[in-house]
Amino acid sequence: MRRPRYTRYALRLEPPAGARPPAAPAPAASAPGGADPDDDWSGVGTPGSRPEAALEYRHPGVVPEILTLQPAGWQEEDDGDTLVFWLEEGAEAEPGVAEKLSAIGALGRLEVSRQAPGWEDAWRRFHTPREIGRLYVRPPWYPPRDDLLDIVVEAGLAFGTGGHASTRQCLEEIQSIPSGSLLDLGSGSGVVSFAALRLGFSPVWGIDIDPVAVHAAAGNAARNGLAPTFMVGDATDQGYPLPAAEVVVANIALRPILRLATRWRGEGAQGAQPPAHILLAGLLVTQEDEAVAAFPGYRVAGRRDDGTWLTVHLVRLS
Repeated sequence: MRRPRYTRYALRLEPPAGARPPAAPAPAASAPGGADPDDDWSGVGTPGSRPEAALEYRHPGVVPEILTLQPAGWQEEDDGDTLVFWLEEGAEAEPGVAEKLSAIGALGRLEVSRQAPGWEDAWRRFHTPREIGRLYVRPPWYPPRDDLLDIVVEAGLAFGTGGHASTRQCLEEIQSIPSGSLLDLGSGSGVVSFAALRLGFSPVWGIDIDPVAVHAAAGNAARNGLAPTFMVGDATDQGYPLPAAEVVVANIALRPILRLATRWRGEGAQGAQPPAHILLAGLLVTQEDEAVAAFPGYRVAGRRDDGTWLTVHLVRLS
């Protein structure tokens, strides 16, 4: 059978204004779909315009535009200032694709070339498995390991493959928490939800503000043979109903974490039982005091940081 041919697209972007050195990601000017970036907590955009508020990608506002094309693969190069993606040859003639490519090209300089055979193998070598405590997070082309709990994530099609520090910290810390019901906020690719199920947590819910991420998470759930419940919504909205869970993982950055805190105290509690454990992630180490102070009914039971990114484990006092 004839193997499909692919076209390689390289979108070259200018470093964001006021960006830190290349190792640090920088914020997008706006969130996709015209959303207010101050209200975005999915990893797609960034809250506010401060460099310290950035999430996973150097150009996070551009990434979802590429993902709408459902590329065969994509990755960051040049410290995140070049986004490379592959489409099957001829896809540009499909309805709507040319318009999307034109819109993406307007964001920077889009270079197009026919891809030589074998690019898939090189791309797959770019994405490698990660051993995180008892967990083994891998792309589907690597085999499972008998000695670790297996989690399969299709690399590059959603947010969270275990590579970012905040995701790794969440995966490490939930292994220290007694199993029970769990709510994964900012669920992205679903990797934390899958890890929770593998570790014995049940039921598990995942909520993300981005429907593209939720769609990708559902596909990853099928690959893992797992059945968490994924939902689209803004968990920081007081009117959005949250499932009652014993454990909440909130990998959603500082500003939405501060809004989330009101849901379990004072004006926003509305009789809801606060979770026994909360993991606050997507934070910088300099934001710890402000985040912890927003949860006065909790004490710090654990923390993980890599010098830049921080995850805090809170336990309810009563």
